[in-house]
Amino acid sequence: MHASRVSVRWFSARQALNCKTVISRKTERMCGPLRQRSVSKFVTVPPGHQMNVFDRKAKTRHKNLAASDPNGEIYDYLKSEAGYRLADRVFDIKRKFSVAVELGCGRGYVGQHLDNEAVESLIQCDTSEGYLAHCKPPQDVPTTRMVVDEEFLPFADNSVDIFLSSLSLHWVNNLPGTFKQIQTALKPDGVFLGCVFGGETLYQLRGALQLDETEREGGFGAHVSPFVQPQDLGGLLHQAGFTMLTLDSDELVVNYPTAFHLMADLKGMAENNASWKRKSHLHRDSMVAAASVYQQLYGKDDGTVPATFHILSFIGWKPHPSQAKPAPRGSQNVSFKDLASLTEPAKKT
Repeated sequence: MHASRVSVRWFSARQALNCKTVISRKTERMCGPLRQRSVSKFVTVPPGHQMNVFDRKAKTRHKNLAASDPNGEIYDYLKSEAGYRLADRVFDIKRKFSVAVELGCGRGYVGQHLDNEAVESLIQCDTSEGYLAHCKPPQDVPTTRMVVDEEFLPFADNSVDIFLSSLSLHWVNNLPGTFKQIQTALKPDGVFLGCVFGGETLYQLRGALQLDETEREGGFGAHVSPFVQPQDLGGLLHQAGFTMLTLDSDELVVNYPTAFHLMADLKGMAENNASWKRKSHLHRDSMVAAASVYQQLYGKDDGTVPATFHILSFIGWKPHPSQAKPAPRGSQNVSFKDLASLTEPAKKT
C-alpha cells in the first residue's frame, strides 16, 4: 500500500488557510479484500463491550474554548482543507439528497461548501454550542443546527439520505455503536461519507515525547490520543452493515517553525489530548527537551519540523436491492488458469 504524502510549508496559521490552493491530491483506494481481512480483528470483542478511551466532556470544553477565540479561524487550515475535499466528493455522487446531516460540523467545514443542487436541507450537529454559534451554513439551503453527541444520535430510523463527518469521529469512544446508529438512521441506499485521522497522525510528536519522558522519568504518559488504523475502520463499517465500501489514505505533512508552534496550533484546533490517561500537566522543561528531540530526529535543513496528518476518507452505503452485488461463487465460466491462453490470439494480432 502506498499513501499520498503532501508537504505544506508552514509560515503562519493565517497563511495556511489557503493550503487547498497548493495541496495536490493523490489517494489509494482500498475496498473488497481489505474489508474481508479486517473483520477478524473485532471477532474477539465481547458483545456489548464499549471502549472508554476519551473524556468526552473535556473534549467539548476544548471545542468551546477554541470557538471562543476571536481569531480561531486561523487554526482551521487543516479542517477547512479536509472539509472542502469531503464536500467535493458529495458532488461526485450524481444525486440530490433530501436530508443531509453533518456530524461534528465545527464551524461548518463541509456544509458551507454545499449548495441546493446537492442537498435540499442540512442539519449541522456538534457537541459544542460555541462551534455551532459560529457555524457557517451553505447558501440557499435550509439549515438547522443541533447540539448532538455522536454517540447518541437523535435521528429516526430511515430518515436521513446522507451523513457527512469530517475529522471529528476520532474522539468517539463507541465508534461501532455510532456507525450502527448512522446506518440505522439512513434511508435504504443512503450514504455515509466521512474522513478521520489515521494511525500515522502526529507520529513524530508522539515519538519525541515518549523518548524524552522515557529517558527523564523512566516511563511515558499518553500525550497524543490514539487513532484508528485503515483495516480497523473498514472492519467497523462492514460490521455496522455498510456495503460498497471504499477507503482512501492521504498524508498531509505540514512544516512548523518549532514543535511549540505545532502544539499551539493543535490547541487552537481543539485537537489537544482528551484521553482519560492523559497527564494533567506537562512540565515546561519536559516540553523544551521534547522539542529538542523532535528537532534532532525530524528537523529539516531550513530549521522547520514536519508534522504528519494521516487522513482516512471513506464512503459506505446502506443496502438496497438496486445496488450491484457480487456474482455467486462458482458462477464464472472461465478459469483463471485459462486466462493466458485467451490472451494469446490478441498478442499475435
